[in-house]
Amino acid sequence: MPFQSSTSLHAYGKGSEIWPECNEEPVVLATSFPGGVVPRAALNMLELSATAAGDDTTTVATPSSTAATINTADETVTEGEAIPTITTSTANKGPAVVAVALVALNCVGVRDAMSAGMLTMYLIALASWCAAPKSSSSNSSAVGGASLVVNMPSLPSKGHVPNIVANPLGASLTNSSLYRTWLRLGALLGLLLPMLSLTLLSLGSKYREGDVLGFFVGNSAGELVLGEVLETATSLSYMMHLGIVKRVLGGPMFLLCCQALTEAVARTAMLPLPIRILIPVAYNTLRIPSLHAWAFFPTSTAFVLSKPLRILGVANLLYWYANLFLFLIPVGVMRYLRAHFFAVEATEVTVRKGGDDSVGLLP
Repeated sequence: MPFQSSTSLHAYGKGSEIWPECNEEPVVLATSFPGGVVPRAALNMLELSATAAGDDTTTVATPSSTAATINTADETVTEGEAIPTITTSTANKGPAVVAVALVALNCVGVRDAMSAGMLTMYLIALASWCAAPKSSSSNSSAVGGASLVVNMPSLPSKGHVPNIVANPLGASLTNSSLYRTWLRLGALLGLLLPMLSLTLLSLGSKYREGDVLGFFVGNSAGELVLGEVLETATSLSYMMHLGIVKRVLGGPMFLLCCQALTEAVARTAMLPLPIRILIPVAYNTLRIPSLHAWAFFPTSTAFVLSKPLRILGVANLLYWYANLFLFLIPVGVMRYLRAHFFAVEATEVTVRKGGDDSVGLLP
């Protein structure tokens, strides 16, 4: 068949030749994964598929004719060698350090700590169920009598990872300036400013600096506590109130650090997309009661929060409400579920005749 340019009026059809005939460079498996990192789950899946087909000579095309190298999160290993255990990178250790510091400084309430612990156990149970073999005779391929189909797969069965699975939100959204500005605003309101406030409160309590404490804590009449702090800082009631203020500020920040750490572990463990989007939704929901306690701190006590802290609490409450109901649920959950069910679990997708133009029309 003679060569036809792609700019011709005739569309490609069955039997048409593709130009160029082949790629100039070999196709590398790592290019199908985010950051060029081939996860352990994909490698195990390829090995099991090759064993099921009875092909012991199946190899992965690589740029080099020698042993292929696979980049992992922390180091480069050579095929044929033992693959090291994937560990959390240094950048992901920051939230863990902050969370431990908050617990050590008694800035986390019992309710927030128990909520994070119970949610963690629930997610571990879900991850274990997802990775458990699925007993199905019609949709499973056995290797030595063992089923390869799990309850909820995290990757497509054929090993290739499309862009919709690598980035369910879409590159146009994640690369937009509005999305990045929204994330920076959340880090500023939920982490940086509360951390600064807790630091100043701790320094003011340690060195008895009335100006520092008075900026954050006022009396019931709304006046700033300045000279009176020097006389009452050692009293038990004041120290108890200061501890309550620290826990009010530290609770939402502790949950945010737990969320960041859990999301990093979920990405490293290649959990299914529905579980990964459940993490920010669940933690965002857990932060709402703590933010309510911060924004609407009772004024009937001997001491009240000052206006700067109260404004910061209200701003956090409004931001995380908007993040939950205007972004996570209508955008994040929908796109993650669409990516999972259409690109991971679906074996065949049938497009309705007429496409979007026929939506709502009777057949």
